[in-house]
Amino acid sequence: MRFNLRRSLRSSGNKSWCDMYQDTITLFNRKDGGRGQGDIWLPTVIKNVNLVIDKAVINAQYGPESRDNAVLNVRYKMDGGNVMVAGKPWMPPMEWDKTMDSLTFAEGDFFWAGEWNGGIAQDTDYGDESFYNYMNRTKDYVFAITSVSKLSVIPHFEIVGK
Repeated sequence: MRFNLRRSLRSSGNKSWCDMYQDTITLFNRKDGGRGQGDIWLPTVIKNVNLVIDKAVINAQYGPESRDNAVLNVRYKMDGGNVMVAGKPWMPPMEWDKTMDSLTFAEGDFFWAGEWNGGIAQDTDYGDESFYNYMNRTKDYVFAITSVSKLSVIPHFEIVGK
């Protein structure tokens, strides 16, 4: 796993620009599997992101009442009018086509600090618990997305999770 806990736990105020955007996460987009099928989780590995899990930094930025535990910065590029992340077009949640060919950042999705190699996951493959609950139980640094901002001055998404 490329996630560098020591680097990420430093205050972002102490990071130089070249230290940022060195983490790797896997985004899991939730797709309704239909009646009785459970949700389907479509993974996208995103490299060169900035993951901050330092509670002091989060409190300084969002206030002490924040229940969030992570701030994820993901750079994007414009390509012919499309917002591109990890080689895929990003779509707003209501417009997302629910395929592996695109991605979105939405409440109900989650990310994990690591590189997932297990392919598409389906809740029914994890017995009575959902895939998200399985990941939370067996992995560190799993965060449910709570809010998303798309910023354009320095093109990136700021994704907050708990």
